[in-house]
Amino acid sequence: TIYDRHVPIVEELIARTPYDAPAFWMDRSVTDFYAFTRDSFRLEGYQAHLLEAKIPVAV
Repeated sequence: TIYDRHVPIVEELIARTPYDAPAFWMDRSVTDFYAFTRDSFRLEGYQAHLLEAKIPVAV
């Protein structure tokens, strides 16, 4: 849910120029499903915008 207080932050986020999608890499030498580790996968070229604003939340 987006509340009124979130609108300026959301507008800023959607106005940003998106980065190119990252490439997904998987170690193809692994042939046993249970042998995969977290190092068997990678996102190459991933970029993210910094978020300077604090997003208010209700607790």
